[in-house]
Amino acid sequence: MKSRFFLYALLIFCFGISACQNEKEENNYSKVSELISERNKARYEMSETPSKMSGSNKKVTTSNTNILKTKSDSKKEEFLSIILYEEGVEIVSSESQRTLAKGIAYINKKGQIVKIKLLKE
Repeated sequence: MKSRFFLYALLIFCFGISACQNEKEENNYSKVSELISERNKARYEMSETPSKMSGSNKKVTTSNTNILKTKSDSKKEEFLSIILYEEGVEIVSSESQRTLAKGIAYINKKGQIVKIKLLKE
């Protein structure tokens, strides 16, 4: 009877030790809650700062977009003055002879390709 009690106690002790060791090895998430709280604080601060600075940002943004529009318009005009004609093209694989894409090639007076625009099909 004593040997049986001793055997059960020893088994329970071994299972208890193995259970405690697994908890220590698998407890890799100890600082996750701290990271989440820091992330939430940063989000909260970021949500407050744009509302304080929104007036000044809008003025800067509109002036930047106007500058970008004028630059893109001038590039388009230069591009259109170079182009003589457009031609439909197919991009074909050299190995499999399979059509990979279709598009439009913009060609200048010298016969050189200025730009290729791929079409979505």
